[in-house]
Amino acid sequence: MTVFPPLLSRRLWGRSFDSPIILAGGTAGFGTELILTDGGCLEGVAAVVSKSVTLNPRAGNPPPRIQETEFGLLNSIGLANPGVYSVVSHVLEQSVNMSCPLIVNVAGETEDEFARVVQVLEGSPVPWAYEVNVSCPNVASGGLPFGSDPRAVERISRTVAGVTARPFCVKLTPNAGSLVETAVAAQEGGASGVTVCNTFLGMKMDWKTGTTLLRKKVAGYSSPALLPLVVARVWQVSQAVSVPVLASGGVARGEDILELLAAGAEMVQVGSRLMRRPHAPRELLQEARGLLE
Repeated sequence: MTVFPPLLSRRLWGRSFDSPIILAGGTAGFGTELILTDGGCLEGVAAVVSKSVTLNPRAGNPPPRIQETEFGLLNSIGLANPGVYSVVSHVLEQSVNMSCPLIVNVAGETEDEFARVVQVLEGSPVPWAYEVNVSCPNVASGGLPFGSDPRAVERISRTVAGVTARPFCVKLTPNAGSLVETAVAAQEGGASGVTVCNTFLGMKMDWKTGTTLLRKKVAGYSSPALLPLVVARVWQVSQAVSVPVLASGGVARGEDILELLAAGAEMVQVGSRLMRRPHAPRELLQEARGLLE
């Protein structure tokens, strides 16, 4: 049951935190870049979600990959990463000294790839948990996101649960299907939580030429303007599942974090805000504490 006003101290998967803030996948690498800074970028951070990891290396989409808009930004990264074997052997060891736990974001092109990636990651002591990204296109089903099909989400969750004892959440897509149905399916498949939600589809076009800066044209849109959409989805999903809901999207102020917690989120992910203000977690936590006081 949500307490009003919400508390900033939280508990997730057996661990207690003084902050509800998690850095969203794709915005902080594997956390190693933040370790190398001396500016306290991890201050106020409960955990970091890594960029997506796939079975095989991916070069990602051709640049440019990010485009700023009036109220936010579009990203078209294309899951660029060195592949899970390289991540385990070369990357994760650099995250050992991070001051907060690492949640590894897992992506796949087929249903079985998610579990195969997790199986390889199980060989490392570094990941605390996993975030299974079902917003990826399902190659076998014509490119629709896995998250558009609750049955596929349940199957993926069940296979991942079968290869790990670590907690994992399923990151849902707002662009296809029902978030509530897919959240319930993830829970029934054995997921330890759900992330609500991935970026919304967006596009920016030059009206004079009919061209787009991003070659993929349609991209993932993140913006503070999305907050009401995320709040609604967090509330709807939290009414339907008993596992923790991790909110993601629209955060720009400390008040936004409190609103998402009040809507039913257990933790709140912060992403594109870091692009403008690398110390955003510390600032957001201070703002939220000030409001509560």
